[in-house]
Amino acid sequence: MPTIKQVQTNFSSGEVDPLLRMRVDTGAYQNGAATLRNCSLLNTGGVSRRAGTRYLATLTTDSRLLPFEFSSSERYVFALSNGRLDVFSTSGTLLTTITSTVPWTGAQLRQISYTQAADVMILCHPSWAPRVVRRTGASSFTISTFAFDTSLDGNKIYQPYYKFADDTVTISVSAVSGTGVTITASSAVFTSAYVGTIVRWKDVEILITTYTNATTLVGNIKGRLEGSLDINPLRTSHSSDVVEVTHALHGFATGQSVTISGANGFAGVTFAQINGTFSITVIDDNRYSYATGHNANASEDGGGPTVKFTSSTTSTRDWSEQTYSAVNGYPGAVAFHESRLWFGGSSAVPDGLWASKIGLFFNFDVGEGLDDESIQITIGSEDISNVKHIVSNRDLQIFTASGEFFVPRSSTQAMTPTTIRISRQTPFGSSDVTPLPFDGATLFVQGSGKSVREFVYNDSANGYASTDITLLSSHLINSPVDMAVLFGSTVRGEQYALVVNNDGTMAVFNSARSENVAGWTTWEFGTKAINLFRSVCTLGELVFVAVQRNLTYTLELLSDAEALTVDSAISLTGSSSATWTLGSYYANKVVDVVSSNMYLGTFTANGSGVITLTEPVTKVTAGFTYPVEITTLPVHLQLPTGSLLGMPKRINRVLVGLNSTLSCVVSNNRLLLRQVTDDLSVAPALFTGIKEFFLLGYNREAKVTITQDEPLPLRVLGMNMEVSF
Repeated sequence: MPTIKQVQTNFSSGEVDPLLRMRVDTGAYQNGAATLRNCSLLNTGGVSRRAGTRYLATLTTDSRLLPFEFSSSERYVFALSNGRLDVFSTSGTLLTTITSTVPWTGAQLRQISYTQAADVMILCHPSWAPRVVRRTGASSFTISTFAFDTSLDGNKIYQPYYKFADDTVTISVSAVSGTGVTITASSAVFTSAYVGTIVRWKDVEILITTYTNATTLVGNIKGRLEGSLDINPLRTSHSSDVVEVTHALHGFATGQSVTISGANGFAGVTFAQINGTFSITVIDDNRYSYATGHNANASEDGGGPTVKFTSSTTSTRDWSEQTYSAVNGYPGAVAFHESRLWFGGSSAVPDGLWASKIGLFFNFDVGEGLDDESIQITIGSEDISNVKHIVSNRDLQIFTASGEFFVPRSSTQAMTPTTIRISRQTPFGSSDVTPLPFDGATLFVQGSGKSVREFVYNDSANGYASTDITLLSSHLINSPVDMAVLFGSTVRGEQYALVVNNDGTMAVFNSARSENVAGWTTWEFGTKAINLFRSVCTLGELVFVAVQRNLTYTLELLSDAEALTVDSAISLTGSSSATWTLGSYYANKVVDVVSSNMYLGTFTANGSGVITLTEPVTKVTAGFTYPVEITTLPVHLQLPTGSLLGMPKRINRVLVGLNSTLSCVVSNNRLLLRQVTDDLSVAPALFTGIKEFFLLGYNREAKVTITQDEPLPLRVLGMNMEVSF
């Protein structure tokens, strides 16, 4: 009976999809595992029992967690739920609850886009106007509807405008100023939802007060129906009384009356002769002309810098309405990037992007299109790309329902209204889960909900690729609903992406690109059907999770120390006692209790949350244990005569490399750390070294399974298996 020794040096490829069980030719097979349940991958290649969680607070209902970081010392956790915002400190203290002006429903929580800078967080959803959550003190917050900046005279709101009606649709206004004026459209385009919104005649705003019918509205004009032309917009022709007007996209028609004012006389035509009300002749979309009745003595441009026009009762195509409203929907994506606030998508313009003026986050005035003024653009791809997320990373990245885009940046020039362009990259499409920068890329969940991809820049290709990082572990991804990233803790340097699945499990990705480390594990609770992860967020080195335990929802902190080995834990210290009061949350619950490095067993708390131990101790940690399982892939032996894949074989013994471990069961063989001579009142020391275990039985898929029967530290570095065949 020949034997061969096979070494598994690491688990850096993580838990491998069962569909790859025959791919013994891949590196993932050599460095992966069949099961890594409730384990954390280490950068060094080993795997440890995941850290437990600490109970912080009870939530009112199912909630989505968002991080708010004002400074490194002032951090907050937002818990969004149906019509409610709860603000918690990082210690779990409820600081404030806001219910008024909160527009979101429980069904909308996963679609909310958010961005935060300094003391402000902005939240968006296509169904309601953006909300601004503002920190007003160390423990006080307010929420209000996003309000665009206005001009000093109050006549202009610096918000985006857009003509949603067909280009041929015109409007006319019954007066040039005043209240209660009538706006008449040439086609049925109005609804009762227009009341309270702005319709803009050229660039003059009219606040709608009354809906009459589908072609008629009543409103109040802000200021006067007149607009300014560019400097010297008039041109005369020698010996002709015709004046040509340059007026970009004027929207007028031949025969309409236009009033010109503020023009200086030139070319022999006086101020009084060149100003007035005239019947015009349209030359093209940007020019029209009128006759003054007085011939010019030269052909030249003139009029000066203050030429204005007005034309009320005649029809014009040059009108628009506010981009965001109950009529046209609201932005579905938001981000800060390059000192601008960006909005993306709406029900009426799903592929639109709007950016504020530089440094003025509430001002979206396009002005004259100068470099620092608002940017307003549509993606304009062959399909209608509904913008779902905007991410500020290496570039401005745009994730839509049908593809991934970015705005190329220049190393010498800032993004401006005249230089911006959008480049399509990949066609996968994004889900509602917010994409996040991670390990030099941006992670996003594909719209299908079956894979997580990294949007990463390729210098040689001068563009982005969307690599499927779940290719080897796609079975761990099940319609994700939330995601967060951790860039290291105070204890270890591993970085993780934490993906909450719809079924309440959490898929955890460990990546170290420079070392080619990339692998997934799965986290879950003991009774998966009723104990579920619901949301996750990170604040620096802190990881917070919203958890559903039966019918109770809790806010918990994922410990950064592997020494915490139970979930929803509470730790208490005091004088030596067998009776400990855990609190009302634990009332009538069965908890696992650990003291120092000793597992004391399970105990049922009474109706007051009190447990009574069998022996007195000076400190306890009580919580709920969770199962841990590490199962290797079937041993593969390649002999000169061929592969033994699928042939009966036996693992005689296995040498397991352990580090800082107290509990370990290897294929039903329990790790023994105690000797009969030990003082059992003293906690055992953590074991580091190699332990030998003997196994029995032949199997076509010879594997090693490591579990635990006590919630204590476990860290496996690798193993050496002696295989007979």
